[in-house]
Amino acid sequence: MQRFANKVVLITGAASGIGRASAERIASEGGALFLLDVEPAGLEDTAKRCAELGADVATRICDVSDPAAARTAVEAAVQRFGRLDSLCNIAGILHFDHTHELALETWRRILSVNLDGTFFMCQAALPHLLAARGNIVNMSSTAALAGHPWTAAYSASKGGILALTYTLAIEYCSKGLRANAVCPGSVTTPIHKVFKLPEGADRKLLYRIMPPDGVMRGPETAAAAVAFLASDDAAHVNGEQIRVDGGTLS
Repeated sequence: MQRFANKVVLITGAASGIGRASAERIASEGGALFLLDVEPAGLEDTAKRCAELGADVATRICDVSDPAAARTAVEAAVQRFGRLDSLCNIAGILHFDHTHELALETWRRILSVNLDGTFFMCQAALPHLLAARGNIVNMSSTAALAGHPWTAAYSASKGGILALTYTLAIEYCSKGLRANAVCPGSVTTPIHKVFKLPEGADRKLLYRIMPPDGVMRGPETAAAAVAFLASDDAAHVNGEQIRVDGGTLS
């Protein structure tokens, strides 16, 4: 199925995890890709995988928390492909700590990448997406929908992303733009390799964020939702969040 034939999709956080899986999924469906990340080796590997699937791919090293870098990256994408049909904001970082011990520097860094970065990319891409009557897919989290222990900054950033998504959906709907969010939970990605319980943490609190069937699934499950929302199959879906969490919050 070539849902992305003649479409150009920009994906942040494309070097690994859900970003890589989304790039591969969209590449397999005929999309041209402009991929961003701060990890050169992973980004190159993703591009190679997508090219092997037949996609026209370009990459750029970009820290989305830098507004100038975000603007330059979007302009480079449009210069390379001539248009932009979809922006998928997937770049993100995570840190676990007791809230009363969370360093201000860590709080600000997580919000700068996750929330500010999403805003900067949306702001830069909006004129081009409006010209193409395109769409935005933002990566939120089940951490935006229910209490997750030890993730104060991450949860706040993902809640902000969800609110930003709703705002964009309404503000620009009459101009043909759609904006939606994916809220993964219990999805295994490299971001989980940094998971370490803070000293003195109550392990029982983990049960509230585990899927009822006990199965942690791969990033391709969230990528399927990203591809759906970015495609014309979701033409009548706007201002929505889709949970991909195996029923954890049901």
